[in-house]
Amino acid sequence: MSVSIMDKEAKKFLRKKLAAMALITSPVIIAKLPLKFIYFTGEIIGKLFYLLVARYRKLALENLRMVYPRMNPGHREKIAKESFIFMVQFFLETLYFIGNPRRLDSVRIEGREYIDEVIKNNQGIIGLTAHLGNFPLMLLKLVTEGYDVNIVIRPMRDPAIGKQVQDLCAKVRVKTIFSHPRRKAVSNIIRALRNKEIVTILMDQNVDTGGVWVNFFGKLAATPVGPVVFALRTGAVILPVYMVREGIGKHCIKISPPQNLEKTDNEKETILLNVIKFTKIIETWINQYPSQWGWIQRRWKSRPPKEGKDMEFRVEKSG
Repeated sequence: MSVSIMDKEAKKFLRKKLAAMALITSPVIIAKLPLKFIYFTGEIIGKLFYLLVARYRKLALENLRMVYPRMNPGHREKIAKESFIFMVQFFLETLYFIGNPRRLDSVRIEGREYIDEVIKNNQGIIGLTAHLGNFPLMLLKLVTEGYDVNIVIRPMRDPAIGKQVQDLCAKVRVKTIFSHPRRKAVSNIIRALRNKEIVTILMDQNVDTGGVWVNFFGKLAATPVGPVVFALRTGAVILPVYMVREGIGKHCIKISPPQNLEKTDNEKETILLNVIKFTKIIETWINQYPSQWGWIQRRWKSRPPKEGKDMEFRVEKSG
């Protein structure tokens, strides 16, 4: 029994070390490969991932069936498979562009004037975004264009891997703000916004605490409130921003005009109304580019309590 436990721990330790080494060495190796070969390799690995990892394939298909119940099953399977391929390709191409920053000329920006106008007005920017397209590459492109960019992310389960990710981001001048510990995260976000920087927040992920439940493709999903709360607290401007791939190595960052907050006399109601509004914006993005969204997310994992105190304006009412 003890030997088995030791073997398990040894394997776990080895996996962590290999993952850490991969993050260090991969950009150097991948940067030297042709981009077409990287995409081809990503397609092969993505297809294998889809075929061999049954639990993620099942999760993706379940999510697609819930979101698009009337869609032909074959079409849903096609989207699922394409999303697996996209995930692998975007990881590989991000490492490629880190090693070849000059190639970022193939990434164009629509709506850049909205960022420049906010900065001209001496305000911070909350980049409302989602797990759509190659969002890490979007941050890299914005940094190379001279913007101060932060990304709010969850801490990694393995602190060593988390440190490697943070170091890699720092290398390309993307600032990371971990969402926990909560007090430190709030302080760092407010400081960045008051310094007139861009703070990007992924608003399409499940939250265990502190969120509200709004309809996301017709089913209640626990949703982050950060963009609304920080905009109310600091006066920062919310700009919806996402990126989509248009071809091999070609992407487009799409930036929407500033979003005015719908305000009421009740702050909790104000937060809920605006989270509903922004969630619908993200839905339109995903509907346009379903193969470029992460369908293996457990987006609808947390459920609202059937009974509980202080639930008013925490759950979107049906109808």
